[in-house]
Amino acid sequence: MRSIGERFEIVTTRGTREVFFRGVNMGAAPPGRFPGEFAITDDDYRRWLRFLRDLRANAVRVYALHPPAFYRILREENEAHPDRPIWLFQEVWTELPEGNDFWDSTYTRGFEDEIRLAIDAVHGNVVAPQRPGHASGRYESDVSPWLAGWILGREWEPYAVRETERRRPDSTRYRGEYFEVNSGTPMETWLARVCDTAASYEARRYGLARAVSFVNWPTLDPMRHPTETERGGVEAEHDEDAYSVDPARIRARKPAGLESGFLGYFANYHVYPYYPDFMNLDPGYGRHRDRHGVCRYAGYLADLKAHTRGIPLLIGEYGVPTSRGIAHLHPEGLHHGGASEEEQGARDVRLLEDIVESGCAGSLLFSLFDEWFKVNWIVERVERPRDRDPMWLNRLDAEENYGLLAFDPPPVVRIDGSFGDWEGVEPYARAENTDARRAPLRTLRVTSDATRFYLALEVARGTLDSKELDVGISFDVLDSARGDARLPSPLRGRWSRGAEYVLRITPPHTGVGSNTVRVRLLADDAMSWSAFARLRSREGSFGRSRKPLRPVANENGEYVPLWTETNRERVSRDGTLYRAQYVDWGELAPGVEPSLADTAGNGYAYAYDPRAEVMTNPDRTRIELAVPWGLLGVGDPSSRSVMDDRDGTSEIEVTPTEGIGLLAWAAKGETVLQALGPPGTRNRMKGRLLTVTTPARSNHSWNEWEVPITRERAKRSTIHLRKAFEGMEAREASQNRNAEERR
Repeated sequence: MRSIGERFEIVTTRGTREVFFRGVNMGAAPPGRFPGEFAITDDDYRRWLRFLRDLRANAVRVYALHPPAFYRILREENEAHPDRPIWLFQEVWTELPEGNDFWDSTYTRGFEDEIRLAIDAVHGNVVAPQRPGHASGRYESDVSPWLAGWILGREWEPYAVRETERRRPDSTRYRGEYFEVNSGTPMETWLARVCDTAASYEARRYGLARAVSFVNWPTLDPMRHPTETERGGVEAEHDEDAYSVDPARIRARKPAGLESGFLGYFANYHVYPYYPDFMNLDPGYGRHRDRHGVCRYAGYLADLKAHTRGIPLLIGEYGVPTSRGIAHLHPEGLHHGGASEEEQGARDVRLLEDIVESGCAGSLLFSLFDEWFKVNWIVERVERPRDRDPMWLNRLDAEENYGLLAFDPPPVVRIDGSFGDWEGVEPYARAENTDARRAPLRTLRVTSDATRFYLALEVARGTLDSKELDVGISFDVLDSARGDARLPSPLRGRWSRGAEYVLRITPPHTGVGSNTVRVRLLADDAMSWSAFARLRSREGSFGRSRKPLRPVANENGEYVPLWTETNRERVSRDGTLYRAQYVDWGELAPGVEPSLADTAGNGYAYAYDPRAEVMTNPDRTRIELAVPWGLLGVGDPSSRSVMDDRDGTSEIEVTPTEGIGLLAWAAKGETVLQALGPPGTRNRMKGRLLTVTTPARSNHSWNEWEVPITRERAKRSTIHLRKAFEGMEAREASQNRNAEERR
């Protein structure tokens, strides 16, 4: 394999043929584990590589050196399928330098040692010692014949690039054996050096220097973006255009006498459609179209390709996640999160089409499987304790849900309107009065699993359609002595326990399905962690001070929407204001989860829509609901940890809960008609004010866990991607046959 011109080629004894990489990135952390634990088994590696071949992928990228088993099994699989190998992109990972100075000699030596170790391991020629966070063992399987290229480093942070440039202003030139920079930045000269280290070491020791690149991303692209800004001469907090790393300034050299031994250089960018904001705000990109319509992503790719002319451009990461939560909005709907599995597949294929049509040399989809240890910028404050993050799947977290393979904790119920799976669940609360006018609520059942809290409410016929009735459920998630003791204003009701959250159920939206009602989760202001609620002052303006996130005793009856700021406010260089954008995470999504049966006949079950959270039965006397744990202030369900912040600390603390107490209620106007609680609930009327007393320990609790129970399955998105990959494989085969005939 070599890179030449703007493409990759496979070199054989019969000549060369061009190849476009349709690959997938593979992480190192299955559920319950962090990447540095390397807990993947031999069976896992073999099953996943066969899955990739069945998908018609022709490449896999790993981010760091994996244990010897991975390379042994990759070699075995490729030897068994010599006409359809899976090519390897091997990354050599590094953290940022402590002082953000890449030219620090100790840091550089350490990274170059890692590069040499990875080269020896891929050639099956090293015993790697045991080190925390690193793979180790005897590497004896030479997979270098299937090595597509080296990828060095990680996504470099602009602040580290800035500090390197500040400390090393004279490091603008570099000339090595295989790479040089005639006039560049200190970061570019350092990258030329480490690329040269990889090429020269592999050439001297093994006779060939495989193609080399480094990790890059749009934040450091070489283009100028007018919608970015510097305010008052001081770099803005989120200016994505202040620094660049230009791969075109790094030139590959061919030492005399070794022309055939150097297999090239390529550019590698991680490019997602929804971030940075300039990708969707710069006017020029908005004028671009692909086969589906306006497509800013395709416009950006065309611009990036023009700035990397002369070398192959590999899109080393792209894709959209299937998470329930949306972390960033995109004008054409290619959001960071919020996709069903069908939508994920269709959107991933659209991105792939744009990559191909822009003239790129290859693509690596992110990712093979969901990675539970990851966290995005919106939820990172509240996934606590952080060291337990791999123990559970947070469906709100877009970063955890990119995979083609899911590891679903077995659900205790399905949101499908059938209610058959609730038969074994005893009612949490049951009404004694059956008068539909005064007591429209019949029973409330609750249960939970590793990802969500479930409720099933049985009501009198007509209750869910009545525009006169107000139906809701209050949640006491941590401490009955704290939280809001008033039912939502203007209801004249008081609860003996303090509620942190309230579900409001209202009649159907106009024009939606007949089984749809609107269900919205609201939070007592003290427990609302969304950016909108957390940063506003009483006057409605935004500030940056953070108040503690914990239940606070009050009787306000005021609950706020779970508005989440997904796109920050920005001001461009010419003064154009781009207002912030928000999503109400408290809106529960209607839907039906499809059957989990295998429909592809390959041992993988294609199903699950993470947005299915509300469903009623046909006569609308029952409604079942699912609330992701994160929306209820639960930072870690595996340890029953709930947000309980302390004053004056930089991080949010948690406290284990004994369980969740609930009160269902129905009201007409300001009058509470019925309050439905667990056995022992007492109602007392004083004038028009209803006071409801429920036992403090009548909570729904759940078992903690130290090892997550999961089942692996392929998402429905895989169907779309396989079809696209098959078409690409067929076209490539046809082109190769035509080339053979011409020769």
